[in-house]
Amino acid sequence: MITERQRIERRNHIGSSDVSALFTDTDGNSLNPFATALDIWCEKYYNVEPLDVTEAMARGNRYESVLIQFARDELHVDIDADPERMNFICEDHPVFACNLDGFGYDGKKRFAIEAKTTSLADEWGEPGTDQVPYTVMLQVHHQMLCANLDRAYIAALLGGFRLREEIFIVDRDERIINAIIETGEKFWRDHVLTGIPPEQSQPGNVDLFKRIVRVPDTYAEVPDDIIAAWEAHKRMATEMKKATDVAFAEVLKHLGDAEGAHMADGRTLTYFEQNGAARINRTELKEVYPAVYEAVTSPNRYRVARIKKAR
Repeated sequence: MITERQRIERRNHIGSSDVSALFTDTDGNSLNPFATALDIWCEKYYNVEPLDVTEAMARGNRYESVLIQFARDELHVDIDADPERMNFICEDHPVFACNLDGFGYDGKKRFAIEAKTTSLADEWGEPGTDQVPYTVMLQVHHQMLCANLDRAYIAALLGGFRLREEIFIVDRDERIINAIIETGEKFWRDHVLTGIPPEQSQPGNVDLFKRIVRVPDTYAEVPDDIIAAWEAHKRMATEMKKATDVAFAEVLKHLGDAEGAHMADGRTLTYFEQNGAARINRTELKEVYPAVYEAVTSPNRYRVARIKKAR
């Protein structure tokens, strides 16, 4: 688990979790299923509001220390996991930096420990080998580059039919190291330092771009055709929502008071009641329990994109 200081410092370097997004497959798609090079550029070039901790992130944090202890028991080695000693900046290529989960020595080999919790067990191969997903392979090689390591052990909690703890071993491959150096330094030089976003086949993550910290009372030069395309898609989405509601109303009209219908191709339409999260009557809570309302509420600030008519 990284510290808040290390989290802030990440903006100044290409981190281990960033690097796979800079590589693409033959179709031009990012090797990182959660981010693209455009997303990484956004995070490095702009000041971005911190992301709320997701359930997946919280789960990974909960199991990190457990997996490190599992690695200690399996490998019979001492592992240092103090967050204050896990930050490394590459001496020869300082654009790269990493935060290790753990660090130690296996004989004369210096190694990293990377703790992984995932439900995608099918992407992992035989335990004890280096058959790990591309994202993990690039991540641990980035760590080996930054901390001058010979090997990485991945302690993984794999979900599926049953939960299982496994160890995977990745030895340093200079071909991968060199590819990371070449790709990462080119990305930093051509895009982060210039402010020019990378061109790619995949769009960026809209939720990430929404988190850019805005400078008050400033206006950018945005080409009209880009804004017009957004307007057109908004109109299409509104029209599609209306058409969907009309079509669903027709379904409900024929469904009558039934909860379902059988279809000619063997499928079944169901319209069952669901149990969602309990709703809170905010007005009543504020009137009857004002102190409680004050304690559990916070400002809800958000931005809305609108186009104003010309004066």
